[in-house]
Amino acid sequence: MSGNAATRARNPRGQGDRLREELLRATERLLEQVGSEDALSLRAVAREAGVAAPSIYRHFADKTELVWATLEISFERLARAMSEAAGQAGTDADPVARLRAQLRAYCHYAVQHPATYRLLYETRQTPVGPERLAGHPAGLVVRSWHDALTACEDAGWRVRCSRSEAPYMLWSSVHGRVMIWQVMPSRKDASRLDRFVDEVLHLLLER
Repeated sequence: MSGNAATRARNPRGQGDRLREELLRATERLLEQVGSEDALSLRAVAREAGVAAPSIYRHFADKTELVWATLEISFERLARAMSEAAGQAGTDADPVARLRAQLRAYCHYAVQHPATYRLLYETRQTPVGPERLAGHPAGLVVRSWHDALTACEDAGWRVRCSRSEAPYMLWSSVHGRVMIWQVMPSRKDASRLDRFVDEVLHLLLER
């Protein structure tokens, strides 16, 4: 347990956002240790942040909401990196080029931030119903690819696989390739990830 677990002074009025951020940082540290929402306790989060457990409920309705809010920070960073890469490709660029830039940015984010990336995928989460699942922060990434594929279709490209599954095909492809790239004892050449993205788009899209 970190030194932050010491009893924490109460935030002055109007500084509730600071407490929320401290709870998120505490949750992230603990998730890196236990790797599972089920193994995480709100009492442990409160102890790590140096607050009383009931304080958590001022900001989060339950443990799932707290875990999702913690993961959302990293998903937002990832989605922002993808959006910025697409923007750098140019608003008037070929939509396939913009999609390619998004996919490459995803891969490069994963290899440049391995710890936060692993947290997104190694945190075992408690199952929820479909209505709540629709609000999962990973939706930021899925919707980004959905919109990019729609732009490709509008420009005359055809998606070879099921349209509803196409964003997940992209997601599973680049995630799987990144994980193999990270664990294999080979020279780390990120250009191989770029070439893989080109191959995926060649297989997925056609005129």
